[in-house]
Order: sequence, then C-alpha cells, then structure tokens
Amino acid sequence: MREEIAEKLKTVPDEPGAYMMLDEAGAIIYVGKAASLRKRLQQWFRDTDRHSPWALRMVEHAADFDYIVTRSELEAFALEHSLIKEHQPHFNIKLADDKSYPYLRLTDEKYPRLTVVRDLPRDAQVRIPGRYKQQRGLHDPKQHEVLSLREGRLFGPFPSATSMRRTMRVVQQLFGLRSCRRALTGEPQGRPCLNLHINRCVGPCTGEVTPEEYAEICDEVALFLSGKSGEVVARLRADMERAAARLDFERAAQLRDRLQAVEKVTEGQLMVSTEEREQDALGVAVENARAVVAILSVRRGRLLEKEQFSVAETDGRTPGEVLEEFLGRHYQKAHVPREVLLAHEIEDADGWAEVLSQMRGVKVRVHTPQRGEKRRLTELAVHNAELALRRQAGSPEEQRALAALDQLAEALGLEEPPQRMECYDVSTTQGRESTGSMVVFGGGMPEKSAYRRFRMRATEGKPDDFAMMEEMLQRRLRRAAEGDEKFLPLPDLLVVDGGKGQLGVALRALAAWEIDDVAAVSLAKREEEVFVPGRSEAADMSDYPEARALLQRMRDEAHRFAITHHRGVREKRLTESVLEQAPGIGAARRNMLLASFGSVDAIARASVEDLAAVPGMTESAARAVHELLETYREPENGNGQAGNGVNDGNGNG
Repeated sequence: MREEIAEKLKTVPDEPGAYMMLDEAGAIIYVGKAASLRKRLQQWFRDTDRHSPWALRMVEHAADFDYIVTRSELEAFALEHSLIKEHQPHFNIKLADDKSYPYLRLTDEKYPRLTVVRDLPRDAQVRIPGRYKQQRGLHDPKQHEVLSLREGRLFGPFPSATSMRRTMRVVQQLFGLRSCRRALTGEPQGRPCLNLHINRCVGPCTGEVTPEEYAEICDEVALFLSGKSGEVVARLRADMERAAARLDFERAAQLRDRLQAVEKVTEGQLMVSTEEREQDALGVAVENARAVVAILSVRRGRLLEKEQFSVAETDGRTPGEVLEEFLGRHYQKAHVPREVLLAHEIEDADGWAEVLSQMRGVKVRVHTPQRGEKRRLTELAVHNAELALRRQAGSPEEQRALAALDQLAEALGLEEPPQRMECYDVSTTQGRESTGSMVVFGGGMPEKSAYRRFRMRATEGKPDDFAMMEEMLQRRLRRAAEGDEKFLPLPDLLVVDGGKGQLGVALRALAAWEIDDVAAVSLAKREEEVFVPGRSEAADMSDYPEARALLQRMRDEAHRFAITHHRGVREKRLTESVLEQAPGIGAARRNMLLASFGSVDAIARASVEDLAAVPGMTESAARAVHELLETYREPENGNGQAGNGVNDGNGNG
C-alpha cells in the first residue's frame, strides 16, 4: 500500500457514505457505498489476501480514493447509484438492461384508463454535494416531479416493456378498460373505436356505461394488478350470483365470462407456497466477462414473473460479488419485496437488509437459504440464468434484430421497441390482377405464418396505387374489427411501401377506425427515404443503420410476397383464358392438362406427343394447344428464367 493512502485512511470517518477509487489521472474507476467508510476502505487496501482476482486488479489500478459522507446508509446507496450513472466506472458491472422500469397508472379521470409512467424517482434520491460536483465536473442529477397518488393509482414497476405490454393486453381483454384519450363525460361521443367491436372495451363512449359501473371495473383491475386475483374472483362470483338472483341474466353472463377469463389466467400462475409470501429469488450464471442474473418474483404465494438481466464487465468476479453489486443497481428502481433470497452468499447481507428495509419502510430480510422450498427456488433462479446465458450466444441475425428494434424506437420516437410490425405492398399489371401483401415481423424476425394476401376487388382494373393500398388496409382493419384472430393483434408499427402519399393513406385508414395507438411510417424505394407523420422531410436514419436495414428487409419481403401472389393470379387468368382459346379444349381438358403438368409454362414447354398422352386429349387437340402456346412462350433472361412482365404498383418491374 502506498504511504499516502495509508496516511489518508487514518482520517476516514466511521460514518456511512459513498467512496470513489481513482486512477493515476484522477479518473473514477470504481464507486461503492458503505455503512462505515473507514472499515470498508481499510478492507480494500489492507485485506488484499482475501480479495478475488477482480478485486485485486481494481486495487492495483487505484492510485487514490475519495469519499462523500451521508446521513444514512440509504443515502449512501442512492448517491452510489447517481455516481455510477454519471461516470460509468470501468470496474463497476455494466447492466446491458440498465434502463428505467415502467409503471402502470390508473388515471383519476371520470372514466380511468391505464397509462405508462417511467423514471419514477425514489424518495431516497439525493443530490451530489455542490463542492464535489465542482471538483469532478458533475452535472446536477435530473430532477423529476414526483407523481402524486392523487393523479391516479400506480402499479409496478414492471421488469420490462414486454411484460408491461402483456399485462396491459390481459387487463384490456379481461376487464375492457378504455385505451382512447377522449375526455368522456358519460354522454355518447362519436363512433366507438375498434376495441368495442372486438370486445376489448366496455364502451364508455357510448353513454351506456355509468361512472359507478366503470369504477367497479377499475377496482377489479386494481386488485388484479396488485396480485390479488383471488379477491377479483370472489367479487366477480358474488356479483354474478346477485345479477342472476334479480333475473338480470345478460349481466350475469357478462360477469361469468369475465370470471372464467380471470380464472384461466390465474391457473397459469405457479403456486409455490400456501402462505402469503412476497419474495424475490435471485440466481446468477457467470461465464468469463459475461453474466446473467435471473429473478423469480413470488407474490401472495404465486410465482408471477421471471426477469433476466445481462451483466457485462464481470471478468474475475465471483457469483456473490456480481449479485451484491447487482442488488444496488436493481432495487434503486425496482419494487423491494419483503424477502430477498440469494443463491450465493454475499459479504454484507445484513447491511443490505437494513438498506432495503429503509427503502421499503418495513423490515426486509436478505439471506441465502440452505435447504427446503426457498433453496429450491434459488436453484430454479440459477437454472434460468444458466439457460439465458446459453441463449445469449444466439445467432448474429437475432442479435442484429434486437439492436435494430432499439434503434427503430429511438429513430421514430416510439415509447418502446415495436414487437409486432406489419408491412404492406401492392402489385399490379396496369391495374389488372392487382394483389396486395401483408408481412409480419415479430421481435425483428419474419413470422411467415401470420402473412396475409389480398386480391383487389373495388379497385380491380384501376391503376391507382393509393386506392389499392387503402382498400387493402381498410379490409385488414375490418377483419380485426370482426374479431378475426388471423388479423389480431394490431401491430405496434405499420409500414407501407411508398412515399408521403402512401403514408397519408395509412393514417386515414387508422383514423377511420379510431386507432391512435399504432405508429405508421412509409419507406420509399428510390432514395430509401423513411417518412413519419408530422414531418415534411424524410427522417434522418444515418445514425440508425440497423433500423433502416430492418425496414428495407420488411419492404423487400412484402414486395416479394406481393409479386409471388400476383404471378399466381396472372397465371390462373392465363390458364383460364388462354388454354380454352385452343380448338377442342374445354374446362375438363384444361384441368387435366394442369393436373398433369402443373402450370401453363410447363404445358407450353411440352411436346405434342406429351400433350396427347394426357387422358382425355387427342392428337389434334394437343397440336392445337402446342401451336397456341407457342406465341405465349417468353424468351429467357440472362439468368435462364423467363421474364414475368409484372409491375409492383410503384413503377418497378
């Protein structure tokens, strides 16, 4: 140990606070917190024989240290988080999933709705002292307005946007809360939106739902989001029985359907205890410089949620060291349960129990169970972490897709990366045999089973790209309104092939069905420009290459799918109109020829003898077909394939 460090250690107070390890240049390389700064810093520099390889490397790089005294260990915890976020020190672990956690808020409107709230601050958040900010060049931590409970009821936080969206969908399906932004008064307001038609909204905009009836639904939603699904079931069953007793069978049937839906969702939750437990079980898997922490959340005795977090910069760390540092990063934002179960021992479990107890406001237990049901739960968390770590070595294509979705959300100003995206294109030959395609991407990857094809009806024979696009989108949305599962759910992002005109068509179609929660963009082929609503110029995608490549891939896939369908329609027309122009060929012989050769192109390439050998054919009929199709044979292109002469509806062959 350096002499100047040894002397400085003598002056460190025996008080809580955050400490910073500094390198030769004075840069912060590690940040920690301590209940006693003196004891913790002495451990770092004096008890080096007990350090792990990672800790030894960090201390070897530390040329100096600094600290900030706080009033409590809880303040030290919050200050540690602020300093790590500000400096991203090299020796602190890096959370690949280090982001704000979303909450759901049930608003206090006359007819409440669920909205997303992010970056909810903790009461324990502290400011970095001004003197230290000036010394280290820190900016003042961003201050957020604390959300008052008078503005609504909060639920969460949720471990990810995906779990939050899934919960919102379940609530909408089970209880029919509205999602529109209308200022409802109880009187009829305009035409009901798509959700009413597909039974995902009770329709307060119709004026047929009283505020009192809607408030009962909101109370059930609040119980459900609080994990009290058993109380929801009991309330629904009692309400159903009362409705049946007063012979209100329509109301009783509605309550019965909702009760069955809630019970079905509840049955999918694993019961791990008959006690009313609230626990988080944390397990970690470490491999070289990567790690995954898995959290299994138990609420009211049911395993409700699994969270996984990727951790970088873990080279040389033990599983316990990763877990201990992760605790601070995670529970600074997430809900603190009554009990935290750890799969691996950590150095200061009692200290963490004190910090988390102060944050929660009630006693929180932090420990490593050695046997029984709790031990099995932590082992299950470790198993999930190991599986996730193996999955992270997935294909480069999957990794690029996830990165592209993150870029897409940032480039387009979306709240979350879009999970379901749909892209549309049309294909026509001067207005004839016009077809449209809908391709679907989930998680950035094609979902070919969800692709859909359209044959233009109202616009057949009209070479109008805009009209064809509008017909296709209107039919797609109408099928959703009719509850057709093949066209549900609606996408998070709708992409149309074309420029600002096609984008305008898409926006009109969405507006016609009162849909305001689906984002829309268009992608023009010529300059690969991306147009978004509200901007006259194309969006600047130069900093988002993966996002632009994903949009282009979707557009190309929609183009391919539309062209393929168009060729099939065109060939069918040729089959029906061309073959029967030959003398002696009717519907029966036409069908026999197609069954034998498979396509018009194959029939055109066949010899007279081959054609005459088809059951039902004669030599004269075979010669007539051969001579007729000779004029329809297309010359081969440079690839040895016949040209198709098909136009995609946007001026491209």
